[in-house]
Formats: sequence, C-alpha cells, structure tokens
Amino acid sequence: MNKRLILCSAFLSILIPSVSFAQNNYAVPHAVNLDAIVRRSFTKYYVRPYPGAIRQQLYPDGFYPIGWSRDGKFAYYIEQVDEACSCYFGELMIQDLRTDKILWHFKNDPQSRVDDKGAPIEDDLRKLWKRNEKMFVDKLREHKIDQVARFALMPATFRSAGKAYAAKVVAVKANDDDGLNRVRRLTLELGSPTLGKKSLFTSDYKGDEMWVSPLDATVAGVLKSPFENRVAVVMIKVQRGYEGPPHTVEAQIAGSDLATGFRK
Repeated sequence: MNKRLILCSAFLSILIPSVSFAQNNYAVPHAVNLDAIVRRSFTKYYVRPYPGAIRQQLYPDGFYPIGWSRDGKFAYYIEQVDEACSCYFGELMIQDLRTDKILWHFKNDPQSRVDDKGAPIEDDLRKLWKRNEKMFVDKLREHKIDQVARFALMPATFRSAGKAYAAKVVAVKANDDDGLNRVRRLTLELGSPTLGKKSLFTSDYKGDEMWVSPLDATVAGVLKSPFENRVAVVMIKVQRGYEGPPHTVEAQIAGSDLATGFRK
C-alpha cells in the first residue's frame, strides 16, 4: 500500500505541473480568432453595395486572452482596427470579473513613436510586447495572473458543473438623425433554466451618445476560468466605420459568477 501511495504521489507530482497555469514569465499571447463568428453573426453587413462592386465586410478587433488570477481577475489584450492613419493600436487590460472594474490599463500611443517625417513607426504586438515586457510582467505578477497558453472559446449557450447557461444580448434600436439604425439600449444577460437570469451589462445611448452607439451586438462566446466557477463573456459590437462602411467590430468583456446573482 505504501509503495502504491508513493507511486501515486510521484505520478501526481509529474501531472500537476503539466496542467498548472502558474509561471514566472509571460509570453506574447495568442489570438482567439473572431472572424468566423463575426461573419456568421452579422451576415447582413457582408454585401455588395451595387452589382460588380467589392463585397463589403466587417473588421473585428484582435482579441488576445492572457490569463486568470485565482480571485476573479482576467487579463487580455485588444488589438484595435486601424482605419485611417497607418497606426498600431493596442491595449492590455486587467479586469476584475466580480465588478468589471478595469484594475490596470495600458494603451499604446502610436504618435509617441514617429519617424523623421512625423509618421508613426511600423509596429505590431511582438514589438510592442518586447518594448514593454518588464512593465507587463510586473503588472501581471502584481495581480497574480497565471497565463494560459491556449484558450477555447465556448459558445454563448454552454454547460458548466452540470448546469446549462445561455448568454445573450437584448438590443433596442432606433434611427439616428441620419437615418442609420443604431442600438439605443443594450443589455447583456446570462440565464440558466435552473437558476434564473441576471443582467451583466446595461447601457443607454441618449442624445449625442447615439452617434457612437453600436449598429449591432451579440455574444461571441464565453471563456471559463480554470480556478473558479466564473466566466468572461465576450460581447462583440458593430461600430460605424470612420467613413461609413466598412464597419469595425469591438470586443467587450463582462464577468459573471455561475452560482450567484440569478433571479427567477
């Protein structure tokens, strides 16, 4: 029996590090590709404005999940679409999924690095990460973020711990002064047949806010914490392009505990 326990302990000592998320260093994160989900969710934007024209499409943000803490924090990197200035836009955020408060936010300023002619220097995620690696590592360690090498985006309807859940967007729309149909009220909900439902995010767009309100929105999917009964819901919103079509798609994160806060 003792020999068996020793062998079992030895096996676990080998297995646990292989699935452990804790590490001392942080690598450049990998993207979760949203292109297929965006195309499937917003097909009406992939059109030819007239016969023979190039088919219009949507351009989504790059979404790079980094990792989780054991107390409700989620770190991720957003690569925003460059529409007009040949600039590289990137943001790293550490978010408390219990409150959705952004605890730390890095935003790249492409105008801070320009050539002799004043044009932004060519940039990308790897270059930016290398320049800011010490700061990123310090902040991720400060918030006890354990990096995950690969993320699997679950669908908006999913199961966890034997329970079924569904995340959905409820959008009330109206036309702005230019006749463009926009979201006037946006609500992100999480529901469960056994627990009820709860609101994760609500926004009302009034007056001048209608000019920046989304054209459309849906749930791209859900990421589950490996440490807690908690998820990060990935909502995607179609935003009007700089000069109209093509439009862009922004990613927004909302956190939720999977056991509490529901009402029937």
